[in-house]
Amino acid sequence: MEILKANYLNTTTQAILNSSTDRASYLFDRDVRFQYVSSGFNNDLTTSTIRVNFDETMTVSRLSLLEHNLKEYIFYYNGVTANTFVISGGDTTASSFISNSETSQYFRSTAILCTSVSIDMKKTITANKEKALGYLVISDTHIVLSRPPASKKYAIQLDPTEVVHTLSDGGTRIQNVADKYKVKLGYEYLATSVRDSLKTVWQLHTEMIFCPFGTTTSWDKVIFPCVWPGNFEFYKFSDDAAGAGFSGNIILQETPR
Repeated sequence: MEILKANYLNTTTQAILNSSTDRASYLFDRDVRFQYVSSGFNNDLTTSTIRVNFDETMTVSRLSLLEHNLKEYIFYYNGVTANTFVISGGDTTASSFISNSETSQYFRSTAILCTSVSIDMKKTITANKEKALGYLVISDTHIVLSRPPASKKYAIQLDPTEVVHTLSDGGTRIQNVADKYKVKLGYEYLATSVRDSLKTVWQLHTEMIFCPFGTTTSWDKVIFPCVWPGNFEFYKFSDDAAGAGFSGNIILQETPR
């Protein structure tokens, strides 16, 4: 389970695109119903490129793509195609793909200092389609919780924002505005160092990203920008032996678009 820094891609002016510039905002919108789709690149012999520029040098160690259709593509940094990311725990060791069949992927990389990150989108899973991408995350970790909570202390749900109309004949109609994630993580017996790291994240009082089980294959696609409201609970001892560790809950709620 990982809590990441806020997405480094957060304004349309950062994104340098060679088509469909009006869809740049969809790249950092978690709602994948709104996709970035290229225009005029529905040919596997053409390459559509997304380049994300940073105002300052940023440490990048996490990359994620949701709802894409890319068979052959390459991630690289600082504008040099040879600068691929070194992937750990994935189905490849470099961020370069020739025959990919996954449509959502989460990559853990060796931390790299970057001034930009680029994606060359070359071929699509179904040949000769426009290149599409629903959500792009470029980030680094705040904290990696190597031990997941017990199943009974892990609660995640999608909360709808909706207007429910009861009509004159007794029927019901629902107008859905948005669906937002909310997650509760309950931990016991955390070491002092972990408690202090969590406190540092909580004290930021700013947007972050949560990804519980990110993988490069067969991913459940759960990743979302969020905040941590409420109290910091991890000063409670887990049992009568103070040295046994600390208990508490992490509450994360998805942010607006």
